[in-house]
Order: sequence, then C-alpha cells, then structure tokens
Amino acid sequence: MPKLTVDGQEIGSSTAPVIVLGKNKYGDTAQAKLDIFRAALAGVEQLPSRHNLKAKRRGNHFEPATANWAQEELEIMTNGKVKMWEPKEPFQDKSLKIASSIDRIIELEQPLTLAFGGDEYTFSGTGICEIKSDSQHQGRPHREWIIQVQHQMMCSGIEWGIIACIDQAMKLHFYPVPHDQELVDQMLASYQEFWDLIESGEDYPVLEETTGETIDITDILIKTNQDLQQLCADYLKMAAEESQCKRVKAEVKDAIVIVLDRLGVEHARLPGFEIKSQTVVKKKRKQVETGETYESLSFSVKGIDDE
Repeated sequence: MPKLTVDGQEIGSSTAPVIVLGKNKYGDTAQAKLDIFRAALAGVEQLPSRHNLKAKRRGNHFEPATANWAQEELEIMTNGKVKMWEPKEPFQDKSLKIASSIDRIIELEQPLTLAFGGDEYTFSGTGICEIKSDSQHQGRPHREWIIQVQHQMMCSGIEWGIIACIDQAMKLHFYPVPHDQELVDQMLASYQEFWDLIESGEDYPVLEETTGETIDITDILIKTNQDLQQLCADYLKMAAEESQCKRVKAEVKDAIVIVLDRLGVEHARLPGFEIKSQTVVKKKRKQVETGETYESLSFSVKGIDDE
C-alpha cells in the first residue's frame, strides 16, 4: 500500500505505533518522528526512510497475492460473498490530525467468527483488513499491528478489523482486532503529547534502558479476562509431565537398543514393529555467526513462594 499520508500535517498508521510505544524493533523512535515532522513543517525535504527497506519491498510484492488469498479463505470461512477493495485516498480525522492509508476494506455477506487468545469474536458488515507478511512470525500479532488497525478504525469510523498475515512457512493467519477503547485512549494521549512537543519545541525525555524488572500484574490482570494463575499452573503441570515422558521414553529406547545389541542386529522386524538401531558416522558442523539477526521468544514460567 503506497503512503498516502503527509508527514508534518497528520499522524499516519505506520507512525502511530512508534509514537505510542516510543520505539519499534527497526530502530525508529518517537523522537526521530518528532524531528521528521519538525523538518517537514520547516519545509526541509526528507529523503525516503531506509529503515526495514527489504521488508517493505517484500510486503509490497506479497500484499496483492495475500489479499486475494485472504478474500478466498474468508469466503470459505463465512460461506458467503466477501468484497475486498483497496482505497485510493487516505481516511482522515482532521480534528485529531490523524490519517491512514488502509490496505483493504472488506464487506461481509455473512458474519465472520475468529478465535484468538481464548476469546471468540464475531464481525459483520464492513471492516478493515490489514495485510502483513512476516518472515519471523511466531503465531501472534505484534502490538504495533494492533495499534495500526486501531488507528485506521479511528480515522475511518469503521468499528472492527482483522489482520491477514502470511508467515515464513507460507501459512495464512487471521487475527481479530475489535475496538479497544482503553487502547484508543492511550493512543490519543500519546498523539496529544506529540503535537504538544511539536508546538513547544521541546523533545521527548531521554529513554532509559529497561533493566528487566519484574512487574506485579495482580491488580491489572482483570483487564485480560483470563485466569493467568491457572494457565501458569497448567503450563508447569504439562512441563513436568513432558519431562517425565521424555525420561521414560529415553529409558525405553535404551532398553530396546541393548536388546538389539545383544542380538547383534541393527535392523529388525517382529509382529507389528520394524526397528532400526544403527551406529552411523556424521560430519561435525561448526556454527558461525552471520551478522544477521532474527526474532525469538524468550519464555519461562516458574513457581515462587509468596510467603
């Protein structure tokens, strides 16, 4: 989708997440956006950003095909006709000084139901479809994407959206984006702060490096509508059972190997089973750094004593 918004005059949906979150994974910061807007207002010509250039080119090529595929899959899922079209003009809310280039508008003949995060959402009528291609996808929408779609909803007056994402395995994912008033309020406050800094000529406070401190979420957990304590307990239970199964599996494997060793047999057959236990020689491989990076989820759950 080509950029239809104007820096310096309005906050676009690709700029919105950086302003709300303070930075993104590609090195963009809210302060850098502030500098770009100030330069644009001063009439200084801006060179096109080279941040994430390869991903942007990939997305431009994948977008039409992903949109066509998404339309077909949505028709199968809803068992009805789905119209999908690409807006050629930006949606704007001049009172808030925001605008958005929307990838696709979709019109559903039949309701669409999508499940995510333990919740189920049903949409009908006209919505937004944000198209993404993610070469390091991990089965969930980035928060930046959610903010983008909320921004598009604010600009267009459309009340719901979905994200259609094609991943590194060429699998298509759909993620629901219902209207989230709490997030919208946070976004509007961030936008107001941004414009206030433009007006005053001041800069954002210097971002402090996070120290990985643990945050007590007991009081705010109610907002998620999820029993996180039970989920953590279930996770630890399954992890313990998985560990036990792996140990038992390894013991059984060793017993089978010992039996075949005693028989002097590498490839055996008996009623209902075929077994292979053969020593092979493999070349050692040395891993070297390529200088490239990729996203990976660092995750752990552990039990603690609150006493």
